[in-house]
Amino acid sequence: MKALRRFLIVGLKELDAGKTTIARALLLCLRERGVKACGFKPKAGNTLWYDYDIVYEALSHGRLYGKDSKLLREASSTDLPEELISPIHRLWTLPPHYLKQDLTALPYFIVDRVTLWGEKPKEMVVVNDTLPFRHGKEMLVAKLYKPETEVIHVRTLRELNDIVEMYYDEAIELAHRRIAAEHDALIYESYADIALPWRGIKDLDMVLVVHPGYIQAYDPDRYLLALDLSTNLLWEERTEKVVNLMKPIKTVRVPPYKSGDIVKEIKKKLNSFLEIR
Repeated sequence: MKALRRFLIVGLKELDAGKTTIARALLLCLRERGVKACGFKPKAGNTLWYDYDIVYEALSHGRLYGKDSKLLREASSTDLPEELISPIHRLWTLPPHYLKQDLTALPYFIVDRVTLWGEKPKEMVVVNDTLPFRHGKEMLVAKLYKPETEVIHVRTLRELNDIVEMYYDEAIELAHRRIAAEHDALIYESYADIALPWRGIKDLDMVLVVHPGYIQAYDPDRYLLALDLSTNLLWEERTEKVVNLMKPIKTVRVPPYKSGDIVKEIKKKLNSFLEIR
């Protein structure tokens, strides 16, 4: 049985580091080498106010996925849906400017879509009942509430954490198992500037760290060890804290490119990374 190749892509910036662009380029690079590769973003999300075209497109069909998941699917050698590429998707809204962030309260999300890929896919929608204002698209979001969908309402952080503990890791594990069974390579994409998007990631072939202007490759075993050494009780460690404990194997500078050229140009540069191991 051929071993699954695994690549992890993480960012050094919370927003717009370029993770999805690098993931798409790497997927296309592998496909050109005859490798059946698929992207996997365990947790994804976007706000109602950004990338609204894709939010509207998905919600209009009673689905919820984001731009990253759609782009990863298009670049992958797969016919699997976006809900499997990202088994958990959070639709955020923005708090009023006059409200201070309360770490003991629910974050400002509208809904979570959680898809469990068993013998038959099961979809859950976790609804935040505490928003102190209407987000303006209630009827559109309501299309997620299909007869077969389990709808769970939460009002406290404790209630949300209980649901997360009960279902979210299971959803990621089931989706991962399905994708891994059907592909030769898997590209994990993290979210924000988090060093590891899911604790089940292991046996990596390479870690690519992305920042506007450069891409760095790190030894995967040392990266995961550094992550273990740096992680506190809150396991969502920042990428910067991990890479500060080690040196990259290789660094490639990336100049600005026009949007239509960026994936093609990045793909050329990634060929050198694939020769490392």
